[in-house]
Amino acid sequence: MNLSRPVRLASFVLAGALAAGATVPAQAAVHGWRSGKAGHAAGTVRNGQGGLTHFRGSRASGARGAAAHGSATSVNPDGSLSHRGGTRITGANGGSFTGSNSYTRNADGSAQGSFQRSGTGAAGSSYNSSGNYARSSNGQWNASRQTTASGARGSYDGSTTASNGSATHDGTIIGANGDSYTGQTSWTRGQGISHSGSCTDASGNTIACGH
Repeated sequence: MNLSRPVRLASFVLAGALAAGATVPAQAAVHGWRSGKAGHAAGTVRNGQGGLTHFRGSRASGARGAAAHGSATSVNPDGSLSHRGGTRITGANGGSFTGSNSYTRNADGSAQGSFQRSGTGAAGSSYNSSGNYARSSNGQWNASRQTTASGARGSYDGSTTASNGSATHDGTIIGANGDSYTGQTSWTRGQGISHSGSCTDASGNTIACGH
């Protein structure tokens, strides 16, 4: 463990804060460790709301790739809280992943959050997903999520929405041969689940699902 390089340790915190979409105050006290191709550092400062903000950043690299993660979390006297984080991974074979998330809880009890993720495979496949969440001070809430993926075997496109006593999911799957499935599933409290779906071939003709 090497603590004799404060500039490098500070760079870990800076990288973490940047990944989280935040900045590191000049007065941040940094602590951490560094060993070979890996390291971690963190810092805590008092923020402008009279609370505390904690930053952290980690990095590691090796023969199979590299990874970095950073986050910043603030807790304030009025009960509010905020968090932002980010992750990046690259593989030696060309694959990669990036992700970020954020969450805020307000003093009145309301809250909001979101996330984003994306990745690519060495052979050209891809994945993307994002979503958000919100809750009012009286407990009402809603959320949504969108996901797409594609590769040699086909593609997927789906979305989900939900609020209080209901939820709906829509999805489309397309196979490598052009056959596709499109469906919707819905749930309502007190009414149960309903589902509908259909399949077509590459020419757009309706076919039996599972054909």
